[in-house]
Amino acid sequence: MVNLKIAIFKPMLKLAMERTGHGAALGFELTKIGRGEVEMTFPYKSEVVGNPVTGVIHGGVIVSLLDTCCGCAAITTLTRSMVTPTMDLRLDYMHPAEPYKPVFVSAKVYRDTSNVVFCRGSAWQDDQENPIAHCVATFMKVETPSISFGNIVRRNLRRFILGKKVYEQAGDK
Repeated sequence: MVNLKIAIFKPMLKLAMERTGHGAALGFELTKIGRGEVEMTFPYKSEVVGNPVTGVIHGGVIVSLLDTCCGCAAITTLTRSMVTPTMDLRLDYMHPAEPYKPVFVSAKVYRDTSNVVFCRGSAWQDDQENPIAHCVATFMKVETPSISFGNIVRRNLRRFILGKKVYEQAGDK
């Protein structure tokens, strides 16, 4: 029997990560969501070029992709209403990304304790064995009883019905 919570959680995480915040701004796509594992794709975008002479995307985009991917992997391990803010992120750049090519990112949880989730991540283009960058990251587990599936659905339904401007004026951002 399929776990209903998991069946609903995956598309909700995908929607939240692709349509809000960094995900919407950068335009990445979650391509795999499993317990403790997430993969993403970032299509090349000229708006995030760090060096206009070479066309190479800014290194900050790589940091954001790895942090987001690892954070999503951490979220997939939660069993209660919690958030997982980044405690620490250590990133090693191996070489610059090649212009005009997508970037692929993967993250995996390698340890999950009662208070902290430990992840490893990697970003690459043509060859996963030749990463652009890799990282290790830790995420703190913070209880958030106000964040529940029901509250999220109600908030988004209200936003949809009232319209974005009315909803934001009501103070329920």
